[in-house]
Amino acid sequence: MTKQSADSNAKSGVTAEICHWASNLATDDIPSDVLERAKYLILDGIACAWVGARVPWSEKYVQATMSFEPPGACRVIGYGQKLGPVAAAMTNSAFIQATELDDYHSEAPLHSASIVLPAVFAASEVLAEQGKTISGIDVILAAIVGFESGPRIGKAIYGSDLLNNGWHCGAVYGAPAGALATGKLLGLTPDSMEDALGIACTQACGLMSAQYGGMVKRVQHGFAARNGLLGGLLAYGGYEAMKGVLERSYGGFLKMFTKGNGREPPYKEEEVVAGLGSFWHTFTIRIKLYACCGLVHGPVEAIEKLQRRYPELLNRANLSNIRHVYVQLSTASNSHCGWIPEERPISSIAGQMSVAYILAVQLVDQQCLLAQFSEFDDNLERPEVWDLARKVTPSHSEEFDQDGNCLSAGRVRIEFNDGSSVTETVEKPLGVKEPMPNERILHKYRTLAGSVTDESRVKEIEDLVLSLDRLTDITPLLELLNCPVKSPLV
Repeated sequence: MTKQSADSNAKSGVTAEICHWASNLATDDIPSDVLERAKYLILDGIACAWVGARVPWSEKYVQATMSFEPPGACRVIGYGQKLGPVAAAMTNSAFIQATELDDYHSEAPLHSASIVLPAVFAASEVLAEQGKTISGIDVILAAIVGFESGPRIGKAIYGSDLLNNGWHCGAVYGAPAGALATGKLLGLTPDSMEDALGIACTQACGLMSAQYGGMVKRVQHGFAARNGLLGGLLAYGGYEAMKGVLERSYGGFLKMFTKGNGREPPYKEEEVVAGLGSFWHTFTIRIKLYACCGLVHGPVEAIEKLQRRYPELLNRANLSNIRHVYVQLSTASNSHCGWIPEERPISSIAGQMSVAYILAVQLVDQQCLLAQFSEFDDNLERPEVWDLARKVTPSHSEEFDQDGNCLSAGRVRIEFNDGSSVTETVEKPLGVKEPMPNERILHKYRTLAGSVTDESRVKEIEDLVLSLDRLTDITPLLELLNCPVKSPLV
């Protein structure tokens, strides 16, 4: 038997193994703290969806989508409208990603909630149309499958390598995570789960050049949610795909997305199933406190620490005394964000992806939130921000490549006109060294959600999500999410 035919007939590879795990995962298999953490990750995703639903680029996306998509059964968060499942999943994902406040993974970069939640919510409404009731624990189990599988598949292909090479990595390996989460919600068998995975993986893509302008970067994780949902729904209907898609030696997912990476081995298929059931990536999903790329949270936190330590020196009135800002970054961070904006006006997304612009707004405003990247009132044209951005010099430090959890690290040295300087290093920003406390996530939820809707609805959603494991029907939660919200920028 040839190598290729043996590969073609393989039934026991990592694709089959992770599909078997996902299909059979039960509540009793999951530690109570993981189940609890999943609820807070869901709550964070909901907060990001609400606050992102009515920003200008999201409204533009909805207007365009509604012009050609017919109404359907699946709710659009924050709009009081419904679309078909695929369109709704893409739209809701675009909302979660809209403000760069959603979660990220520090070793295998992706934004889990923006993939998993829209796909799972849409799939649950498809089943509801068929007269089936989806419980809160069904949603939690599906979400955990997505939370656990995305980072593992990402680590198998050295996730940050894709970013270094210009792929939007989360949009690539988010597709199989979306498929596995959807398949779990739909109750697929392990065999059908492989079909869903194959359909999703053959659609995977995402170009990181989207960060330099326009709006499409906001929806690229939505492509992953769409691919995963579509794979799951087609497999649910009996549509078949290739088996063993992850490890195939010809045209397989792991091999194709690692071509030319210079690694030996080029991929580690064992990472796909490493620690399943014993190590929980649900706790390694990071919560953002800044509205910018997660890979530069270390440098932002370093500036914050310097501002607290030297309040007079770094007072806004004294920023003209800064001669230069040097920032050292990991390879992934430097490749992705280590660029100086040249064109004015800068777009919101470009501002959130440029370490020079990000550090400049942190220095000027002493915060890095959505308001700093608003396109209203010439906010992105402020001379004091641009003056500082042009004084920033990013560079790569191999020191921050040694530990996979240091991808978002940074060392900042601010040099002043008199020759003095101050330096701060953050190897693991808040929420990386230790998971963000659930109480801090709850505070973030209340702050974001409270900026776009009334207090009573904020409390209702909070109560429903934090008791999700006891909710017999997910419909009341989805109905509340569908209620219109206001823009956070007005």
